Amino acid sequence: MAKFMVMHTYKKPVEEVVRVLEQVQVPMARAMAAGKTPARCLKTWNPGAYGRLEPAVCLWEGETAQDVEATLRQFGMLDVATADTMQVDETDWAQVAQAAG
Repeated sequence: MAKFMVMHTYKKPVEEVVRVLEQVQVPMARAMAAGKTPARCLKTWNPGAYGRLEPAVCLWEGETAQDVEATLRQFGMLDVATADTMQVDETDWAQVAQAAG
């Protein structure tokens, strides 16, 4: 599976984005965990608690960027936020340090 970073900026007022997210986060998480989505979100970093509302950044796993966007579309997230999706390589720095001895 490929890894993708997705940066989201809001298309709607933050209150609407939060409302949609509150409605879909549990069904979306359950669907991803059950393998019922084309891709799955592994982690999300949201700076809202620190005064910066966007961008939120997510790490996804899937075959293609289109699979990530299809999953977001399935749950209505692309109606309220953009998805700047880019394939990335992942470096585990603890493994690098351990391999270096």
